[in-house]
Amino acid sequence: MISIIKSAIFCCFLALSSFTNAQNSDDQNALNKKFHEFDFWLGEWDVYKYGTDTLVGHSKIESIIDSVGLLENYWSAMGKYQGKSLNKYNSSNGIWEQFWIDNGGNTLKLAGGLNSGNMVLENKRETKDGPLQNKITWEKLEKGNVRQTWEVSKDGGNTWKTVFDGLYVGHKLKNGEMRK
Repeated sequence: MISIIKSAIFCCFLALSSFTNAQNSDDQNALNKKFHEFDFWLGEWDVYKYGTDTLVGHSKIESIIDSVGLLENYWSAMGKYQGKSLNKYNSSNGIWEQFWIDNGGNTLKLAGGLNSGNMVLENKRETKDGPLQNKITWEKLEKGNVRQTWEVSKDGGNTWKTVFDGLYVGHKLKNGEMRK
């Protein structure tokens, strides 16, 4: 009788363990999908002023830290300006975060997530001239290109002014395919 009870307890333990492992696996798969929502931006890019053939910069976006973060390296095509950003999905609060620094001493901390397939990150901060809101949108386009639009608002989001509108065009490999 005791061996039957032990066997029953062992079977219950195995069933519960299998259920927990399956649940953990489902949770991990969902989390992995979140970590890769911004992967469309990965690659080596020439950056053009949107709607023109004016090259404004170059950017390399790479996956880092076991594919849970993105590192951006940007440099101007016309001068010494350069900057870097760290981007990651924060699983504790369910949002994407970006921390940008550049050689002009500027810092930008943004947060947000996917909105209709576009990555939208924004912030609000106080400046000496009053409140300022930044909103940057990355949109995946045809041919693997990405459009980045940076807008600012000084009236709480009622009106927006575009301060950067760039088209990221991937570098081509010798065989004509895009490098990603």
